[in-house]
Amino acid sequence: MEQVEIRVGERAPSFEGRIEGQTTVLAFFPDEWDPSRPAQVSAYREALRSLPFGAQLLGVTHDEQWLELDTAEEGPIRFPLVQNQNLASTFGVAGKQAVFVIDPEGVVRWSHVGPLGTTPSLDELTASVQRAQKPGVSRRTLLVTAAAASLALACVPRRSFADVPQTTKGERSITLNVNGKDIKVAVDPRTTVLDALRERMGLTGTKKGCDHGQCGACTVHLDGRRVNSCLVLAMQAEGQKITTIEGIAHGDQLHPVQTAFIEHDGFQCGYCTPGQIMSAVALIKEGHTGSDDEIREWMSGNICRCGAYPGIVAAVKEAAKK
Repeated sequence: MEQVEIRVGERAPSFEGRIEGQTTVLAFFPDEWDPSRPAQVSAYREALRSLPFGAQLLGVTHDEQWLELDTAEEGPIRFPLVQNQNLASTFGVAGKQAVFVIDPEGVVRWSHVGPLGTTPSLDELTASVQRAQKPGVSRRTLLVTAAAASLALACVPRRSFADVPQTTKGERSITLNVNGKDIKVAVDPRTTVLDALRERMGLTGTKKGCDHGQCGACTVHLDGRRVNSCLVLAMQAEGQKITTIEGIAHGDQLHPVQTAFIEHDGFQCGYCTPGQIMSAVALIKEGHTGSDDEIREWMSGNICRCGAYPGIVAAVKEAAKK
């Protein structure tokens, strides 16, 4: 009998593990996905706390109790999987990779279904979690929605967990110190720090804009200096300390610059915001906050196509006081 996929707008089948009255991001993983290696329970709990509005993240597989997530802040962590061999068939996605967003009333609000390796749209998933919530959620609260979407998309497929990553012809293994952690990664001589962060480590907070060092969206700190990571080769950065947007907060406590950007609406679409914040953090340490004009001059390497410059200047001034 042909399986029938549960569609958006239909009520999701009931299943063990789902909390009634709570938004659920439900991810299905075929047999090709690998279980996790041991990880700290505290890291797993921290990841669940980052889900917006009390939403829960659940995975479904045939035979494993845990799945590994490669997150920026905590490194590899685990989250619980629902052991239900029939649930994938009930949802009509047996043998496929799928993500469903189920609202507090149990109705499917968004879904992505495809073969292993297909990637859902991060923006669509983020928006669907937002829509699934009850009215009255503030704009500031929506800022953490991306955390849930990132978790749902960051599941690591089957691969070797050896200390030295597998290399292909022309690549070699190097160790980069990122946000205080030494991470081994396989790169070729042309791989930039930006691509190593995004494509090899899953640290997608650093954005790729122009890829020519002209927009500042990819700004990171290299031994405390702000640099355009698209212009620095990964091999050049070995032995230096890299700090990204994921590494400036302290747990749940945002960096003062992050807080100031929220307070003063220093962003619109948000794409350039990580680079703006990293430049602002460095600018304050450099002591270039004597006037609005000085801030504008020393932030001029970061372009905001939305034109949120007044809010950015106000945020830098506010953070500098702290």
